[in-house]
Amino acid sequence: MSKRATLLFIAILAVSSLILVESAFAQSITKPSVPEFTVNLIGYNRIDVKIKNQPFTPYNNTEGDEVNLYYTVRVKDHFEEDWSTPVTYSESDSAERIPQSSSEYTVVTIPADYLDGGTVDFQVRAMLGHYYDPMAGRPIIVPYVFVVDGTSGWSETQTLIIGESQTPTPLPTIPTQEPLITVLAFVTLIVVIGVFLIYRIKRK
Repeated sequence: MSKRATLLFIAILAVSSLILVESAFAQSITKPSVPEFTVNLIGYNRIDVKIKNQPFTPYNNTEGDEVNLYYTVRVKDHFEEDWSTPVTYSESDSAERIPQSSSEYTVVTIPADYLDGGTVDFQVRAMLGHYYDPMAGRPIIVPYVFVVDGTSGWSETQTLIIGESQTPTPLPTIPTQEPLITVLAFVTLIVVIGVFLIYRIKRK
């Protein structure tokens, strides 16, 4: 095999490997992981729900819409069955669709007085979704519609007694998704083979 043909073969392998990585990564995030979080009472009037962020990069779906990762927080009285989505500290939004922050944690702040004291249960869910314009290209203006692309299950319940001091619980590390590790190992193998072939060519 000539030097040019060998180099072309290595380039094709590298490009194919990158495509496989992108494909595997996209498949691995079609269903986000169940979030890990802590709940803490801050002072007398504020509750912070601190969510451990997940590895995620926004991507475009087949229609070209950007898909992002969001979190939903829900609460209920410890002795009741019905869950509800609380308002955030701004009192103008709800905790139904909180975008993941760019830092290590996403913090959702809830006014404690909104929950009227007592013993409160919290759960968190991760969600993939995107916005689209149902009237794109038409003269009619309507609000953008949010579409859910996939969700995790609800987390385990954490209970907060309003008025009691809270000790934060360390958040466990979210494990790396196995499909992505397998593909990265394959890419490493391809690179090693390519380096070996180039070495052989130079020796000739």
